Amino acid sequence: MATDMTSTATITQAPAFLDSLDDPIRGALALLNGDGDADAGVPLLQDVLARYGSRIGPKTMQALARHAKSAARAGDAAVRAERIRAVPTAAAQWYAAALLESAGNFQAAAEALDAMDDASWGEERALRLEALARNHLCAGQVTQAWLSLRYAAQVAQTRQTLVSLDRLLTQARQSAEPPVKATRRIAVLGSGVLDFWAGLLRPALFGYGIGGEIVTGDYDQYQQAVLDPASQLGTFRPEIVVLAVDWRTLGLSDETADPATTVRNLIDGMTALWRTCQQRYRAAVIQTNFEIPEVDPLGRLSAASPGGRARVIQRLNLELWDAAQQAGVAVLDVEQLAAATGKRNWSDPGMWIAAKQYPAADAVPPLTRNLAALVRALCGLTSKCAVLDLDGTLWGGIIGEDGLGGIRLGGDAEGEAYTAFHQYLLGLRGRGIPLAVCSKNNEEDARSVFRRHPETVLKEDDFAVFLANWEPKPDNLRRIAAMLNVGLDSLVFLDDNPVERNLVRRELPDVEVPELPDDPARYAEALHATYLFESLSLTDEDRRRADTYRENVERTELAAGSTNLDDYLVSLRMKVDLRPFDEANLPRIVQLINKTNQFSVTTRRTSASEVTAWMQDPAWYTQFMRLQDKFGDSGLTGVMIAVREGETLRIVNWLMSCRVLGRRIENLMLASLMRHARHAGAAAVIGEYLPTAKNGQTADLFDRFGFERIEEREDGGRLYRAAVPADDERVTWCEVTDTTASDMSAVGE
Repeated sequence: MATDMTSTATITQAPAFLDSLDDPIRGALALLNGDGDADAGVPLLQDVLARYGSRIGPKTMQALARHAKSAARAGDAAVRAERIRAVPTAAAQWYAAALLESAGNFQAAAEALDAMDDASWGEERALRLEALARNHLCAGQVTQAWLSLRYAAQVAQTRQTLVSLDRLLTQARQSAEPPVKATRRIAVLGSGVLDFWAGLLRPALFGYGIGGEIVTGDYDQYQQAVLDPASQLGTFRPEIVVLAVDWRTLGLSDETADPATTVRNLIDGMTALWRTCQQRYRAAVIQTNFEIPEVDPLGRLSAASPGGRARVIQRLNLELWDAAQQAGVAVLDVEQLAAATGKRNWSDPGMWIAAKQYPAADAVPPLTRNLAALVRALCGLTSKCAVLDLDGTLWGGIIGEDGLGGIRLGGDAEGEAYTAFHQYLLGLRGRGIPLAVCSKNNEEDARSVFRRHPETVLKEDDFAVFLANWEPKPDNLRRIAAMLNVGLDSLVFLDDNPVERNLVRRELPDVEVPELPDDPARYAEALHATYLFESLSLTDEDRRRADTYRENVERTELAAGSTNLDDYLVSLRMKVDLRPFDEANLPRIVQLINKTNQFSVTTRRTSASEVTAWMQDPAWYTQFMRLQDKFGDSGLTGVMIAVREGETLRIVNWLMSCRVLGRRIENLMLASLMRHARHAGAAAVIGEYLPTAKNGQTADLFDRFGFERIEEREDGGRLYRAAVPADDERVTWCEVTDTTASDMSAVGE
């Protein structure tokens, strides 16, 4: 005789039975059988959610949401939701919100979801934020939905969640344009069926504040799409071309007779495609490298044999990096991603054979997130500063209460977790990411750790800004941004306290605030997985950048004690070097052009090949600027480019790093151009301003230098003209060396 699993007797016995299950909540839902029996089911559910609901996984959340839809059909969903909300666990709050949503009470559901603490920093958080955005949209609150969608996209761990977020983004766009920092037209071409994953790049991009218009190529037609002038690329005019080619397309046999020639031919074929994308479409290029397949007839000998498939792909990947660096192409490291994800999760042989689907569904979130991070870097939006809490973030315990000997830093397993995080942060600083402190603490107590604790890896001088006080952290973050002369969207704030994290997110939504896990041993992993500091290259100037930010703070303190700007500039003892572009500085020049957003009159991006062409063409004027003063060497921090057009020189781009603003360097750069124009016989200089979301500080630059406006455009863009002056103004506040003018003379005091 069958047992009625929803009978009162069964429910009374249920708690003891559920104790033996791996997922008691899903077991209880199976008992209830989704029949919406409020009288019998709610007491059991309340008991189960109270006992087992402090932590819930994604499958449990999805099962609760499905059950809530069924239960809501029985009526009185709002009453049942209030009864469930009395249970103070994450699972109960989630279920109550799902009941409210199923009953059509979207506003109340959104409020319940907004009040929830996240069960974890991964997919569970993504599901909550997705539900929050969905309820905001259903309630007609599009503005509130954007932020939830963005945060959900940042942490989504499954393809299914990305699909849901993409639908919600599409729905939200029907009511309003999304708030983004940049938009890009992106063509994804490759060797698999790309529609399986390429469209999900949209929510991944939105997670980084970027809008994307995506087109995908047909299966294995990437070469034809690039090389045929009549292909869809011609009408789409992509700004970025992604070449997502998998290892099968290489046509490698188990053993290659001449691996060197094979690799060279493959590289030559790829570089030809890159050049076409760059020259025909003026597009940036992202090229995937190649996964080394796990399954190979030669087994481990595939890597040992000179012609083995694994060995050839290894060699190809290494040479690909070198060729891409030289060509100004970004490489998406698929081999590393596949290894990190697990190669058996990355690729599904059955789906490749049946549908030419690559990679597997589990691989879509890491693939799209990494690709979106590269697009973010190409947009010049890489984060610039890591701002750190102290207690619980850089050491265990509270320095003000536990004292120097009582905090956990080094020594045992917990302490070593913090010193490992120090090492990671020191590595960030070594590649040019300045560190700052934002902590609620007595300043002397906070500094004492970096001065005297024997196990600290980070030292006091490693921080560009050190704010330890009792002011609200959003206020201190504003001060840090001002002191470093960067935007709030350049800051990444790390704090172990979820209350402080949520406060900063609400007060300063431009600041990036990653979730941190409970275990400090995973702090570095959590920060690394955000890819917020992903960049396209690493130069000597990058390595010095952290020091230059700290030196800028010292300059600001000096300026505060000066009575006027001239005295301050003289006291800096600046030396400015203006030179034409050269091969040695090409990587840094291209990097600066492609990442500078604030002081940039046009924000036009470029490639190494295009810059090389300018260097070789006498019609083009190129200038880079180096600056040093008594505090240190700021490095190559300015670029100006112009082209001769008849009797005029037109400024194509003019930009400077935010680290050197406020010192009249722009005056010197323009004076150099005017001097060159005069010696070259030009009558006037044409300037252009193209507005973006971030370059407002250059909106009146040409006006300040006395240029005449000759054209106003509907998009806010403007053209200017200025006659070339007969003489140079005398420079008395710094030493200038200029070899860009046509007579290659040195000037200045």
